[in-house]
Amino acid sequence: MGTEEENIFNRGRQLPALLTEFRMNALIKSRRIRLLLSVVTLGLVAAWIYWSQPHRAEMATFAPSDCLAFIEADNASELLAGLEESQGWRALAGPIGARSNLLTNHWLVRVARWVGIGNADALLLARSQVGIVFTGAQVGETGPTLTIRPLATLIIETHSSQRRVRPALEGHIEEFARRTYGQPQFSRKQIEGADIAEWSSPDGVRHIVMAFLDSAAIIGNDETSVVSCLETKRGKRAALAGDKFFEDFRGRVNIPDSSLFGFVSKSGVKSILQAYALYKAASSDAVTASRLLSDTAGNLVNGLGCRSQFVEGMVEDRCFLALAEGVADKLRSTMVAQDRLEIGDLPFVPPDAYSVSIYHLRDVDGLWNDLNAVVSSHADVISALAARPLLRSLLKPYGIEDPDTFVHAIGARIETIRFEENSPSVLVTEALDRQSLRKLAEQRLGPKPRAETVGEFELLFSSSDSWGASFADNHFLIGPAESVRRCLQVQPQSLASIEALRRSERLVDVSLPLTAITFRSDRQTAISFVELFSEHERPSFSANADAVDRAARSLPYAVNVTMLKDNGFEWTSRSGFGLPGSLVTALAPER
Repeated sequence: MGTEEENIFNRGRQLPALLTEFRMNALIKSRRIRLLLSVVTLGLVAAWIYWSQPHRAEMATFAPSDCLAFIEADNASELLAGLEESQGWRALAGPIGARSNLLTNHWLVRVARWVGIGNADALLLARSQVGIVFTGAQVGETGPTLTIRPLATLIIETHSSQRRVRPALEGHIEEFARRTYGQPQFSRKQIEGADIAEWSSPDGVRHIVMAFLDSAAIIGNDETSVVSCLETKRGKRAALAGDKFFEDFRGRVNIPDSSLFGFVSKSGVKSILQAYALYKAASSDAVTASRLLSDTAGNLVNGLGCRSQFVEGMVEDRCFLALAEGVADKLRSTMVAQDRLEIGDLPFVPPDAYSVSIYHLRDVDGLWNDLNAVVSSHADVISALAARPLLRSLLKPYGIEDPDTFVHAIGARIETIRFEENSPSVLVTEALDRQSLRKLAEQRLGPKPRAETVGEFELLFSSSDSWGASFADNHFLIGPAESVRRCLQVQPQSLASIEALRRSERLVDVSLPLTAITFRSDRQTAISFVELFSEHERPSFSANADAVDRAARSLPYAVNVTMLKDNGFEWTSRSGFGLPGSLVTALAPER
């Protein structure tokens, strides 16, 4: 009896323990379920964020393999962020009247990029990759003046659905067309299943054409170019992507953190040279000569690749110009000096000069002969016959009619000094053979040039035009007489004493085998870029010209260096806005 009561008592004591154990197990299981649900939810959110993030698209799949040039920027928002953090933007945005931030809200931009949440403009800015394809150029004639219009197509891979971004994008293009054309004519049509929207100027000469393919917008100033990019993406035409030469170029020049990459094909180089020659000649009579020049020089070049990145508040551009096989080896022995380039005091460069270029060569006479031989060996019969006169014409802008005598009479260091962006330069060389150089000067100035004394030097100048020449110490100067006079008046202060130039000089590694170095005022270039984003009309901020000028003068000089490297020329520069800024300024409509 006692045992039975004891068992009942024990069971009574165990019951609460069992209930407690049951509740603990249930609680543990509930916690495990909640933890598992949290982990699953977190995983789903992470997967959604990963899936929502834009994954890099190959923009070169839109570019036809025979295009002249191709430019790409993988992250439009990072490019804008780099520009707004640059020295040039921080100095000039306030005085010019531009917003201090190109990106209105960095946090919203990041959210839009990560998870695809935001309005259409935020999505376009945060998630887009951008590419520009140049397929050709149209040459027109207005009176005696030739006009050259590049055929360019802008590719915007939005990484968003058409439904979300297309209306906003069309709205921006509509606004742009109205601002540019006044009263544009709008039309829609179907081409090979693609919906094409077109805005045309009232005279029907200028056009903006847009098509959408999946999540990519294709916008151009020519219908044929837009359709060409459409067909290329659809696989109907060969694409630049996968082209071995292009991929080798991109691998050589581009780096992971580049903000922009550009490529110019061999045919593109020829087209650029031809366009430049036509622009300088400004006459339809120069078409044959420009084509001959582009073919002759273009045969020496295989292509050009460039990339841009932001470094210490400036844009660093690095380009590589690939030469035809054997050209670099032929030029190296006479071009690359054994000693290193020294910038020096620049005694003939005034502090208000726009630019100065210093060329440091090993054997100028030998290089001239090698260059003639290389050009002739890479040209057809007609071009070979024309090559020597074309090369001789390279020195005519400096007043040199006999280049063979000139290169034999000078030393290995050559300087060119420019006072305005498009003004003729003053050529400064070491005078090894004064008698020969004086004869060359007389050929340009005439048999009886006038003379005047500038400081301790004699300035000779033509009685028929404004050209002048001088021997200063052991140097020979030739160029516009007024510019030569300013060069002779430099002492005791030269450009080398200006802080803006010294800041740029510290960026140069003179231990490298540099062939050329150029310092250039970056003021007007930087102002022109920031001016595009001004919220004021030009007259309203022109009253603030003094503040703009002071801010621009605080910027370091743009500097670029050139080396003959491997099988081509490597060109590296540091400037306020670099190639991205130049590209935007060149393509933007006039305000």
